[in-house]
Amino acid sequence: MKDRKVLVVGGGGRCHAIVDALSRSPRVAKIYCAPGNAGIGAQAENVPLKDTDVKGLLDFALKEGIDLTVVGPEASLAAGIADAFRAAGLKIFGHTKAATRLESSKEFAKEIMVKYGIPTSAYRSFDDFGEALAFVNSRPFPAVLKYDGLAAGKGVVIAADAQEAEAALRSMLLDETFGAGRVVVEDYLTGPEFSFMAFVDGDRVYPMPLAQDHKRAFDGDKGPNTGGMGAYTGLPFITAADREFALKNILEATAKAMCTEGCPLSGVLYGGLMKTPDGIKVIEFNARFGDPETEVVLPLLQSDIYDIFEAVASGRPTSMPVWRDAVTLGVVLASKGYPGSYPKGAEILGTEEVDAKVYHMGTKLEAGHLLTAGGRVMMVVAEGADIREAREKVYAELGKISCDALFYRHDIAHVALEGRILDGKALSDSIKEGLKDKVAALEAEYGRKPSLAVIMVGDNPASQVYVRNKVRSATYIGMDSRLIKMPEETSEQALLETIAGMNADPTLDGILVQLPLPRHIDESKVIDAIAKEKDVDGFHVLNVGELWIGRHCIVPCTPKGILRLIDESGIDLCGKTAVVVGRSNIVGKPVAKLLLDRNATVIIAHSRTADLKSVTLQADVLVVAVGREKVVTGDMVKPGAVVIDVGMNRNAEGKLCGDVDFIAARQRASWITPVPGGVGPMTIAMLMENTLECFLDSMKR
Repeated sequence: MKDRKVLVVGGGGRCHAIVDALSRSPRVAKIYCAPGNAGIGAQAENVPLKDTDVKGLLDFALKEGIDLTVVGPEASLAAGIADAFRAAGLKIFGHTKAATRLESSKEFAKEIMVKYGIPTSAYRSFDDFGEALAFVNSRPFPAVLKYDGLAAGKGVVIAADAQEAEAALRSMLLDETFGAGRVVVEDYLTGPEFSFMAFVDGDRVYPMPLAQDHKRAFDGDKGPNTGGMGAYTGLPFITAADREFALKNILEATAKAMCTEGCPLSGVLYGGLMKTPDGIKVIEFNARFGDPETEVVLPLLQSDIYDIFEAVASGRPTSMPVWRDAVTLGVVLASKGYPGSYPKGAEILGTEEVDAKVYHMGTKLEAGHLLTAGGRVMMVVAEGADIREAREKVYAELGKISCDALFYRHDIAHVALEGRILDGKALSDSIKEGLKDKVAALEAEYGRKPSLAVIMVGDNPASQVYVRNKVRSATYIGMDSRLIKMPEETSEQALLETIAGMNADPTLDGILVQLPLPRHIDESKVIDAIAKEKDVDGFHVLNVGELWIGRHCIVPCTPKGILRLIDESGIDLCGKTAVVVGRSNIVGKPVAKLLLDRNATVIIAHSRTADLKSVTLQADVLVVAVGREKVVTGDMVKPGAVVIDVGMNRNAEGKLCGDVDFIAARQRASWITPVPGGVGPMTIAMLMENTLECFLDSMKR
């Protein structure tokens, strides 16, 4: 029966999404919102009471006979609104003041996590400025500094250096920018962040869809941190196993811990999580709906949200919520100048023409005109079968809104759509910069430079480019390098004699023969002719054999570079499934061995393996090295996988392309190498490293 009266406490976009969800309930007859905003006013009756005015809100609820109150902001919960309402016999969806400490005190949250083994970063707490500064300066940067209390989303600083750390600590501890309090100093973690919210009643946890928000103000994740400039669901970099781990070991474990501590949860638990190289860990907990995540999550709810709210508030079990199998994406329109100072009162036109949800965050109505009244002003949310469709809808609808005082990001969900690029060129440049100093130090210690000889037979255009890059790199880092060019008609015997002379040259540390060779020359004979200790490519049968039995050897350049790229993605290979498509002794098999050494489960496949798609879809890490254009298509990539494309092919138009359909795979991978610019530059960088290794081995003999 549609007879229930509900009071929603709050007034931003999060509360508009809650009001919108309640308006779809067949049981709700009347919704009040305190204080509400201009958009909420179209679906609920706004009540001019502050969200922290506990007495005023309680009096209103008693007077109006409110059946259920739903609390949006953390400040209301920290003010004890749930305690007061329950003491008066009223049903309220929201945690007690004691339970809200999970958000209102960073130190309390950390103590709970450490005590109950909930994965998070290591930390220490301080209330003395000098002690805090000394501790931070004794450790590597960046440093994560968190004010131990509520700070409207502004109490976290990631300090890049000592100067930033001192300024942040001074603000928090000496200037008391957020009030008197303590500071929590945490280890810095890396990896993609995501939000996992759940309705929680004691130890009963009802999970919501995962979401990711975008904190930085401007495109490209640049500019200052904000309360969130957009969000989306359907995260491709989180697997089903990741979600299950987070649910069991974080959300459910925290709910049980809070029961054990005597302050059970009764509302929403928000886990701000990170997928780090060491697994999923907690960055922060919130004791309420996230903003702007709520605006993209609640539109997917098929169940009656009133039933869920009422069950949690009553402390009784309810059925697991049902969510639509779709994706939502939302973009925030903010006042120019946000998150700094900004003007208010600019008129907004065109919202009534938008064919998508428009959640108001900071608006007001004056004389029938819709005006800006906050930093984040509104959020446009669209739904689609996938991220791309939802994104296209949102940006099409945003064009209908007119206000010169607003701005928004144009790249929400760009990572989900495109994957992060593993830039082999940038990484190899960094490696070579480090090698320059090593070469100089080796010359000073041993009286000569490491040296490399590169032999090229014939005039293969691709080989010429690659050889020039190798010689140029050797010269750049300060090594001695020799390029021996031999004509196409060179006999096999002449090439073998040239190699034999180089093997005997004590001033030559590394020898490389550029492949492919002319057809009349047996490549295997040439590779085996190079002295094992000078085989910088690592192809000699003895080097390959020693790699497999775990002895010291020259690790092949391309496989070595592939592993460095995988490391750059941050994935922890232990326990992960790696699929290598390509079984050559030069790339495929050595890569498989290196992955096995990292405790990955490894599957080696062929491009003609039956039902190759079913194999590649198992891969957390997918390495493709077959030399055939687009042998792996986008639908063959597991969402969130790290994809390493070793291929370097030329298509019918003569353009360089890889073994993987880069455009399609990029939409599903969390990290992917481009072609060219991925593995190729890393192979050259590893060649330089191997030459230095050969030099050092020769000096020790």
